[in-house]
Formats: sequence, C-alpha cells, structure tokens
Amino acid sequence: MNVTAKIVANLTDQGRLKAISTVCLNGEFLITGVRIVDCEKGLGVFMPSRKTKNEEYRDICFPITPELHQIIKETVLEAYQNQPEQADEAE
Repeated sequence: MNVTAKIVANLTDQGRLKAISTVCLNGEFLITGVRIVDCEKGLGVFMPSRKTKNEEYRDICFPITPELHQIIKETVLEAYQNQPEQADEAE
C-alpha cells in the first residue's frame, strides 16, 4: 500500500500537540486530522476522533491491521521530522 503524509499545521508552541497531518492511502483515500502528540514514550500518532455523549473520545477511522498502523505511524513521523524549518526559527 502506498501511504503518504503531509503536515498541514505545525503547532510546536501548543503544549503536547505538535502537529496535524493529512494521510493519503494509495492516492485514493484521504484521512485528515491525524495528530502528532508528545507522549511519555516519545511522539505518538493518533487518528481523528470525536467526543461521544459520555465525554469519551472514539476514533472516526483507524487501520485494521497492525502492519498498516505501523506504516501510517512511520510515514507521519517521517513527514513531521523532515518538514522544512520555519522561517522565523532560522533568524
């Protein structure tokens, strides 16, 4: 499966939330709102979720196989780590 990711919002000054990504699967299916969060064990990748009536969060979409989950995680983190430096950080 061809998985690509693009960072659409860099939020390094927003606490634990570091960025928002869009993921494309096989050039045919787009997932928006994938979050990159600074967790205790390092950066984590979380699929889009929605709050339920019970104040719990449920994923809207998610990979079914562990293999696809790993590919998405690696692709999103690679896009985050390889994004161009911000212009204001270079000065």
